[in-house]
Amino acid sequence: MPGRTRPDSQTNTEELLLEVSEIFDQVQNTSANHQKNIVALHKIFVDLAQLRGRTKDGDTILIGERKFEQAIYSILLRLLESKKGGPGDRVVKFFGGFVKCLNEKGRSQMAQISMQTSQYHFIAGEDPIDEDDIDEYNVAYTPAARFTERLLDKLLFKGFVSKEKVTRYRTVQLCSELVFNLGEIENRIYYELRGRLLCRISDKEHTIRSQAAIALCKFFGIDDPEELKENQLEPLSEVLFESLAYDPQAEVRRAILVNLPVNKITIPPILERSRDVDVTTRKLVYTVLERNVTIGDEEELTIGFAHPRALSMELRESIVRNGLGDRNENVRAAAAKLIERWVETADMTDNGKVPGDESGLVGLLKMFDLRTDKIIGDAIIRIFESNPHILNGITFNDTYWTSLTPEKAFLARTYVEFCDNRKDDARLEAILPVVTSFAFRLQEHFNDLVDSIRSLDQDSCDLDDEARYLRQDELDSRESVVLEMLKIAISLDYGDEIGRRKMDSLIRDMLIHDFLPDDLVAPCMEVLSRLADSERDLIRVVAIEIVQALRDPGDDEDEDQDIDPDASFDSLAPTPPPTRSRKAASKSREEMSEAEKAHADKIDKRCLRICESMLERVNGTLENNSSLDGIVKELIYPAVQRKDGDLREQGFRCLGLISLISKNIAKMALAFFIKQTKIERNPEELRVIVMQAVFDTLMKYDQGVMVEPHTPAAWIGHFTQLLESDDSSEEFRAVLCMGLAKLALPGVLVDENIMKLLLIDYFSPKNVKNQKLKQCLSFFFQAYCASSIDNQEIISSLFMPVFCALCDVDDDDEMASSAQIAGMFLDWTHPNTLYVDKEKEQGVPTGESSCLQFTIARDIVKEFLNKDSKLFKDHKKVLCQQLSKLYLPNDVDEDTVRYLNLLMDKVPSCRPFADAVSKNAFAKFQSSFVKKYEKQLEGLSAAEYLSHEEHQAEAQFLNDIIPLEDEFAPPVRRGRKRSVVTSYSYTMVQWELMVIFRRSGSVTSSAAEDDPSTSNKTARTRKGKAKYELGDYIDLLPVS
Repeated sequence: MPGRTRPDSQTNTEELLLEVSEIFDQVQNTSANHQKNIVALHKIFVDLAQLRGRTKDGDTILIGERKFEQAIYSILLRLLESKKGGPGDRVVKFFGGFVKCLNEKGRSQMAQISMQTSQYHFIAGEDPIDEDDIDEYNVAYTPAARFTERLLDKLLFKGFVSKEKVTRYRTVQLCSELVFNLGEIENRIYYELRGRLLCRISDKEHTIRSQAAIALCKFFGIDDPEELKENQLEPLSEVLFESLAYDPQAEVRRAILVNLPVNKITIPPILERSRDVDVTTRKLVYTVLERNVTIGDEEELTIGFAHPRALSMELRESIVRNGLGDRNENVRAAAAKLIERWVETADMTDNGKVPGDESGLVGLLKMFDLRTDKIIGDAIIRIFESNPHILNGITFNDTYWTSLTPEKAFLARTYVEFCDNRKDDARLEAILPVVTSFAFRLQEHFNDLVDSIRSLDQDSCDLDDEARYLRQDELDSRESVVLEMLKIAISLDYGDEIGRRKMDSLIRDMLIHDFLPDDLVAPCMEVLSRLADSERDLIRVVAIEIVQALRDPGDDEDEDQDIDPDASFDSLAPTPPPTRSRKAASKSREEMSEAEKAHADKIDKRCLRICESMLERVNGTLENNSSLDGIVKELIYPAVQRKDGDLREQGFRCLGLISLISKNIAKMALAFFIKQTKIERNPEELRVIVMQAVFDTLMKYDQGVMVEPHTPAAWIGHFTQLLESDDSSEEFRAVLCMGLAKLALPGVLVDENIMKLLLIDYFSPKNVKNQKLKQCLSFFFQAYCASSIDNQEIISSLFMPVFCALCDVDDDDEMASSAQIAGMFLDWTHPNTLYVDKEKEQGVPTGESSCLQFTIARDIVKEFLNKDSKLFKDHKKVLCQQLSKLYLPNDVDEDTVRYLNLLMDKVPSCRPFADAVSKNAFAKFQSSFVKKYEKQLEGLSAAEYLSHEEHQAEAQFLNDIIPLEDEFAPPVRRGRKRSVVTSYSYTMVQWELMVIFRRSGSVTSSAAEDDPSTSNKTARTRKGKAKYELGDYIDLLPVS
């Protein structure tokens, strides 16, 4: 290939530089010609780079490179002054592409160089490397490298510290575009660029912070920890993670999210943004993760860092829970798309693909804990909805049902629920087996579960920790299969009488089996209620047959012989314990041995658990189901009197459920519940159960069960005592506040003192971490105030008492600020938040509801005038600023307006504010108030208003407001001592005159200025106005 000829004429050089300007003129108009102009600009650079000279000492002069740089610098300087967007962004993009091309060609040229020869040839279209470009270490320093480093060092670094935000933005934008295309640069240039970018990530302009973050993401992970420690530099990860979490602008957080490399270190902070306040940011989390599920081309795909096999169980569950639980549909769709990608790649591993059983939905389900994480079921349903081909590709044949695993059973149950909710009977009929066949399979899996439980109990002493863990894992898997099959059994078609009888017999035998796990009692009861002819039949079966068979199996021996053999399963017959015979059952508890007592307690716990599940499904009354009388007297009442913790808790749960179907029992049970909440030695779990039962009963019967001596007033006192106590746990306090909120919302039990305590609990720092309480009360106060004018009036009357009470609380960083607390009250009591039934009433409510915040203004001003007020300067400042945000209606009673105006007149003279912000805010509010209600204030004078009999209370309140002594103490004067009066007693009229003189600050009467007798009492200011001392006011006041 022939070598290039070096340009040797000045004319040729000037023409090339003109072409540079023409290229930039073209690229700023459209991006369609960028690639062509990049090639043309690179050709110009190569031609000019060959133009070199020599000094007298023989050193090389880079004439062409310098001229090219000067041309580029002049263009970039004009670019740095251009505003954001439009042509400037296109020029930045083009220049970044040019630098990329320049460095790629330079690296290609260096690869072609043979360091063993002294001949260096130019390759057409690539950077020329002269002998002078080779240093003493035989390392080539290309023109591309020189251009890039000088561009950063001589031009762009100076723009980082510019005072103009446009210049800083364009500088950082250019650097963020260049860092993606830089070749190798010196350490000095790198650390200089890194430091300046770190400074700009804290810039006050969010657009600059965004570009700086993009550039820093390019450097993520390339720092040497030893060098950082040696130079005492902060790791980039800390800076980027902090900006990703706490930057106030969503644009900056999104820029980091998109450009941050995805790996094991960055995935946790990326997932934290799934709870971001910005919807687009939350959606972007799942989009970024989806792009990193796999790595490589289609031919050589490998799992990425966002693949489910590369994530921990906690991270997988967090992605599914936060994504599908998001309140925005677009975020949920993005999360569902990520999960679909997981399904498609579930068969991928680092070593290849897994067997067929591990692929698809089943393979994905193996990566989740199906017993604890319920959200994965919603994920599967979402996949069914968005991908019909996945739904149609699942087949449930005999092989599938005979080889059930926890994952397969879970998938089948989810599939059945999906079809059942959609009323897709045709698909259900096609996939579900007949009831008889399904009952035999359920029996088989339950027998395997019983064998595992029995085997583990027998061999537990001889097993080491690892073997015990494996056996327990196997037991949990078999229990999970039985659980899912019981849930499927609820949706079966029991039109076949033979199959129904078999299933009914199987469920009864399972319920009385010794080794039935507690977690299977509820699903068994659900299937039994599905098989029962009626609710009364269900109660009869449980109360007479199942409970009786458990408590005294000897009574049912004859009955077992009459059962149809086709409807029973011999393998499920429980082995009766030797201590639980008819003879043992007739013994009293004192006559039993320790083994008999333990077995009797175990049976009672099982019976209570079965009764609890049954009572949860009963809607009738106790009077219509006489079969329950025996359970209440023989099982529930003795259980609540026992000392055993678990047995007693179950007894209280059953007693609470019985109270919901019997009003007579509810009246007695409530009295018993009250006593239990007052017993401090009761465990906290029991107190929570009792409190839940109390509120459920009160919600069921309203005040009909609040009889002597437990009247509504007694209940209010009891709840007040519980709220004022600080010894309760977070769970108990959350249940207490939730229950009181439920009673207050429909008006069952409403008390202002309780409402005040609920408000204090809501804002109190001691409940900051009690999210259950705060979420409940946050919704409650909004709904409570929006439902009724009376409710708004209660909340508005509690504003100042609650605000003052919270001012006494120690400041806490996690507690809501005073401004936030006041803002919430104003939102709750605003008339526009009141719900209006459009069929009965139109428009915004007026009248009484509109005056509530007017009343709040009056309460605030009264608190300012209270000499015993506990408000500090900052609290008063907040209240003064909130005054202008109050909703003041146009139509207000004249007397109400005048009274508030008189109160405000008292504030500057009697209780002046200590800071200018409060003074200005209050003065502004008073000025707008007087202007707004000018007509109402035109009538009676203040003296006439206060002289009326109906206003004597207001007059007395105003008369009692006396300025504090220290506010009127005379200034300390230097010189000889003088006797000074420090306290006086004046009438209200005298104090009003005093206010007038204090406001004016000077005497403007011409008579006073002309009278020479007053000259010895005044001290002239620079403006020529006379300022009175306190003694001067005394001379002007009339004698009382």
